[in-house]
Amino acid sequence: MTSIWTRQELLEEIDLYKRALKACASGSSYTIGSRSLTRQNLQEIRDQLDYLAGELAALDGRRGPVLVQGRIYRAGDHPGCPGRWRMP
Repeated sequence: MTSIWTRQELLEEIDLYKRALKACASGSSYTIGSRSLTRQNLQEIRDQLDYLAGELAALDGRRGPVLVQGRIYRAGDHPGCPGRWRMP
């Protein structure tokens, strides 16, 4: 995946949004361009930071977080389990 950002631009944006997150979390408001962000925008700020971190990872040739889904088997249901569990 190719990023539309340069590394420097991403680092500057990440710095901006980190400052906004700190200001809004403490109850202050923060302005980026023409937008004024408040405490109600915390999730939006976190989402933008996640996006920027993913773009930076793509630019650096790294993958983002890897999600692994586990499966819980009952006794005897797992293909490697020969039968029911026995108590000694």
